[in-house]
Amino acid sequence: METFATKSHGMLEKITEPGHLNSITCAASLRRPQESAFTLVELLVTIAIIAILAALLLGALSGAKERANRARCKSNLHQIGMALHMYAEENRDLLPDCTRANPSFFGSYWPWDLNTNVVAALQGHGATRGVFYCPSNPSMDDDHRWNFWYYHPRTSIRVVGYVFLMNGCVQVPPDLWRTNILGDGIRSASQTELVIDAVGSQGGDFTRIQGGNRDRTSHLKGSRPAGGNIAFEDGHSEWRNFKSMQPRFEGDVVWYY
Repeated sequence: METFATKSHGMLEKITEPGHLNSITCAASLRRPQESAFTLVELLVTIAIIAILAALLLGALSGAKERANRARCKSNLHQIGMALHMYAEENRDLLPDCTRANPSFFGSYWPWDLNTNVVAALQGHGATRGVFYCPSNPSMDDDHRWNFWYYHPRTSIRVVGYVFLMNGCVQVPPDLWRTNILGDGIRSASQTELVIDAVGSQGGDFTRIQGGNRDRTSHLKGSRPAGGNIAFEDGHSEWRNFKSMQPRFEGDVVWYY
């Protein structure tokens, strides 16, 4: 019901009574659409979907990072292989002699030990410090390993991140020592492995290799190796899956390639 009140200058003002106002408000609320809300089940489903998408994204990013690391690692080994190849071309096709007969290059005990003079010779053919370490195991590229000779003055060794089948290395069997770039006597140079990704285990554990430092296998997929890159005597490098590798020799570590 509406009433009118008199205002100044003879104007009338319409007044809406409270009962009528409530009926209008009630009708308006009936016309307003109901607000939607998540149920508990819908919320849990949404969270689960987000978690799955996040896991897929992280997996894709991790896979892309490992593919990039493999490519960089392959490039590293190619550069090392070419440096060794150029050294041999200047020395009647002979690779560095790291036996006791050549004190300037002697001293490799583990296969990732290189005499500082061997490293210097390879650096003279374009190999920089960074290429001696696998990008999938960056913790090895530190000053303690690179300058191992400084912290252990009785040695002349740099500890690097790849396995070298050098002529004279104590823990490499003599039948695997690479003396030249002409092949191993059975296989051609393009089939003869020379420098290998560090794929090794102690007691079946690939995640812990304990020597002077605590190290591990490169290119791990969980607790197992995915494989590794290999440089051959002709200078090329290629990836080899772990399922195609075999344990080749054993000292303090079982080494695969």
